[in-house]
Amino acid sequence: MKFPGWDHGVLLTWLLAANMSVAGAAVPSPVPKPLQTHSAEDMDERERLPRAKPSEADRTTEESANATLPRPECTVSDAVIERTEPFSGALKKSDLDDDACGIASPVRLVSVGTTRSEVHFLENVLVSCEFAQVVTDWLIQDVVPAARDRLDRALTGVGSGPGYQCRRRNNLADGKLSEHATGNAIDISHLTLEGGLTVSVEEDWSAETAEGAFLREIHAAACKRFTTVLGPDADPNHKSHFHLDTGCHGRDCTYLICQ
Repeated sequence: MKFPGWDHGVLLTWLLAANMSVAGAAVPSPVPKPLQTHSAEDMDERERLPRAKPSEADRTTEESANATLPRPECTVSDAVIERTEPFSGALKKSDLDDDACGIASPVRLVSVGTTRSEVHFLENVLVSCEFAQVVTDWLIQDVVPAARDRLDRALTGVGSGPGYQCRRRNNLADGKLSEHATGNAIDISHLTLEGGLTVSVEEDWSAETAEGAFLREIHAAACKRFTTVLGPDADPNHKSHFHLDTGCHGRDCTYLICQ
């Protein structure tokens, strides 16, 4: 159909525009696409991917940062101690050099007591700070009074092993690490008293003497402070000393061993 006087191109454009305005409400707008997401399975898969190994520079930076960390605070009441740096593994040539061995807050126990009544360790004992306090309390509160009551003498010295040793229990080739390997154990072999008297665990434990009664009394007192106390009645491995430690026994660490 033709309209006189109308430009056909303009008319066609007008008709198309009118048609679109009438039907415009029914023309659906394009639906926006959702953002790309990942399933939980995809996330888990990404989490399972190994992390990139740190570069040599990263490791050097981390080691330097650890080297500058301050040592943990350590105070041992009524004791003379020497602080040492944290360490792991064996301190000298040993059959065992395990990274699980070591002490985060090590001290050397030199003596306990006061200047008027000092009890010296015949060999400086390397142990953890926390364990040093338990040993100190036992010596001052239990052993010193027992020596005075049973033997009428002042305690002057403690003969013991070195404390820390990176080894397994009873020096066996396999099995669990000893509490010595974490600085939480000490072996007491003898005690010295004023006047030159020496009380030996191996020689005096079973004797019906004042010395024997003294050893049995301090052994019983130790069972109230340490989680493990092993003496000559425990087994042949301990016939010559008291083994004292604060290791965890049982599911909630409340089980005590006193033998």
